[in-house]
Amino acid sequence: MTSPTKKEWKARIKPPLSTSLPAVSETITQTEAVQSWLREASTTAAEDLGQMQGMQGEMRGYTRMMDALEEALPELIAAVNELTDRCGNVDLNWRPHRPTLSRLCVSFDREYTVTLFVRLDACTDEAVQAALDTIADALPPGDPFPNRPNTVTGLVARDGQGIGVRLNERLRENGSGTTRSVTLLPGHRQPQEDLSRTEAVRQLRRALCADAVAE
Repeated sequence: MTSPTKKEWKARIKPPLSTSLPAVSETITQTEAVQSWLREASTTAAEDLGQMQGMQGEMRGYTRMMDALEEALPELIAAVNELTDRCGNVDLNWRPHRPTLSRLCVSFDREYTVTLFVRLDACTDEAVQAALDTIADALPPGDPFPNRPNTVTGLVARDGQGIGVRLNERLRENGSGTTRSVTLLPGHRQPQEDLSRTEAVRQLRRALCADAVAE
């Protein structure tokens, strides 16, 4: 079976990438070429599970699946690498005891859950504000509960550098409406919490565009 080209993969993945990574996983996994690969590769991996028990067997099965993925679907790997500005990779949610139910996904190797990805294409306040708006669109619908904010975390990237951006929407203490704040998650540095939108735009632009000339 012919796998989609890199261009075809990018056309499929790009729309949901900035709205929902679970939707990206669904789009990739339900592709006929991936379903065919999952059936074939999981059969081989299952044989390893029969010979080796416990976590060691599961890890060997996962490694074997990932090796097979790189060989069978290189255009998919290349497409994800380009679309995520080298910040993301294709990973496998491995179901060792029901391997055909395993799923491919886009992973960013972060300590927090990333819901969506936004690529910053211009070093302007307007572009950064648009990125925040894209993340805000993914907030759960409806007002948050008291002491339980609505949250969503996106990854904003430029030139291979990604910063987590978490939006928090809280109910005001008097119960009249909501208020929002931003937390920046810059890799190995301490999070910058409870930022206003204006401050978040300034800090995010500074972090991602330090070496760029403002456009």
